[in-house]
Amino acid sequence: MTRASMSILSRDDIEQIHDASVRILSEVGVKIESPSVLSLLGKAGAKLDEKRQHALLPERLVSDALRTAPKSIKICSRGGVDHTIPSEGVQLVSPDGQPPAVWDPNTCEKRPSTLKDVIEMSIVSDALPEVGHLWPPVIATDMPAATSTLFEFLASLAYTSKHIQHGAISAEEAEYQVKIGAAVLGSMEALKKRPIFSDVCTPISPLRWDKGEVEALVVLSRAGIPMAQLSMGIAGSVTPVTVAGTMAIVNAENLCGLTMTQVAAQGAPSLYSSFSGVMDLKTGVFIGGTPEGVLMDCAAVQMARRYSLPTLCGGPGNSARTLAAEAGSQSTMCTMGALLSGSDMLVGLGGMDRDGMVCLEKIVLDAEIWKWLVRVRNGIQVDAGTLGFDAIKRQGPAGLFMSDPHTVKYMRKELMIPQITGFHDPKRAGYSFDDLLEYSKKKTKEILATHKPKLLSADEAARVAAIAKKHGVVLPNGKQIFEHE
Repeated sequence: MTRASMSILSRDDIEQIHDASVRILSEVGVKIESPSVLSLLGKAGAKLDEKRQHALLPERLVSDALRTAPKSIKICSRGGVDHTIPSEGVQLVSPDGQPPAVWDPNTCEKRPSTLKDVIEMSIVSDALPEVGHLWPPVIATDMPAATSTLFEFLASLAYTSKHIQHGAISAEEAEYQVKIGAAVLGSMEALKKRPIFSDVCTPISPLRWDKGEVEALVVLSRAGIPMAQLSMGIAGSVTPVTVAGTMAIVNAENLCGLTMTQVAAQGAPSLYSSFSGVMDLKTGVFIGGTPEGVLMDCAAVQMARRYSLPTLCGGPGNSARTLAAEAGSQSTMCTMGALLSGSDMLVGLGGMDRDGMVCLEKIVLDAEIWKWLVRVRNGIQVDAGTLGFDAIKRQGPAGLFMSDPHTVKYMRKELMIPQITGFHDPKRAGYSFDDLLEYSKKKTKEILATHKPKLLSADEAARVAAIAKKHGVVLPNGKQIFEHE
C-alpha cells in the first residue's frame, strides 16, 4: 500500500535552496543577541563581530552539526504513550500555541483567554484521540504577565498525559521546565531518556535570535529536550516576497538553530520547523491560511528530508474571525498540505484569526478534519481480501453488499465513520441550522463534564508543587493551580 503524498520541490530546487542558505549563513550571517551563545559559536569556528552581535557560520560548521544531529527523536509523555519520529504512520497534531484570546461561539465574541481556558482546552485535547500532543493553546492573561507562561506549562502538563510542546523565553524559564519534567519522572536522567515535553525556539526573521530564547535553547538542548527551530517567514515583510526567497531564509534559520543545538550539546535532539505565511501588502498584517503558506510549509518538510531531520509544521491555519465557511475551508487546505507532505508534527487545531485566538469548539471540529485527512493520507490497501472477488461473485450482477460477510469484516477498518458530519435530518425544519457547530458545542460540554484526565500522583504533585511555589506559580489564594490523584 502506498500512502498519499505531496511534493513541492524538485531535487534541483532543493539543492538551490540549500546552496543559497549556506551562502546566507557564511556571507550574510546571523545576529545572536546573547554574548554567551555567540561565544559558543565562535569557539566552534564561527567568525564573530561581538560588537555587532554578528556571526558568520562557515559551511563546515553547519555540515558538522548536520552530521551529529539525531535522525530520529523520541516524543514521550507522562501517560506512557511514546513515539519515535520519523516513523511510518506517526503524525502528531496539536492545538494552536498560545494566542491571548478565545472565540466564544455562544456569544459570538472574542475575549481575553484565562487559566481556566488553558485547563479546559487541555482536558478536551486529552480526551480527543486525534490530538497527538499539546501546545498550551492560549495565554493565561489573568495570571501575572511576567510568569503566565509558567502557569500555562504546568496547567497543560497537569491536565493531559500527552506530550507537551512549549517555548521558553529565558534560561530561567527553561530551567523551570526541566525541573518540572524531572520532578514528574523522578530524575533528570529519566527526563533525558524520555522527554515528556519539547520546546520551540523562534528566530526573529530575518536571521536574528533573541537573547532569552537562544539561551533557553542551550539549557534545553543540554537537558536532552527536543528543540524545534520554528522559523516564521512572512513573505513581503521579514522575508523576500517570493516563496523561493522566503524558503532560503527559513532554511538558513533552521540550519543556524540546529547548529546552535549541536554546539551546545552534540547529539541534542532537534526538529526542522516552519510556520510561515505572507503579509497582506495592503495592510501590513500577517495572513494565515494562504496557498503560499501551504507551499512554504510543504517545501520545509522536503528540505528537512534532505537533511534526514524530524519535522514540525503549521497545520489548520486560517484568517477567519468567526466560525464561518472561511475557517473550515482554510483549515482543511492547510492541514492537507502539511499532512500529505509528511510533516511528523503539526500545530494549529482550534486556531483562528491569523492564529490570534483559539476556539474550544473548533478544536473538536478540526479533530474531525484531521481524522478525515488521515484517512486520505493512509491511501488504499489493495490485496486479495480488499479486492473482494468472492463477495462480488456471491452478489453477482444487481447484488447488494450491505449484509455480505465481506462488508462486516472490513467496514470498521476501511471506512472513516464521520462523527460530526453526515447526520443532517432531512425532515427537520430550519435548513440553516449549523449541525457542525451544535455538535461541537455538545461534544465539548460532554467531555468537560465526564472526561477525567490522568492526574499527577500525590508524590509527583508534591515534587512539582515545591518547584512551582519557588517560582510563584500558585493562585492568589496560595493554592496550587492543578488537581492531583
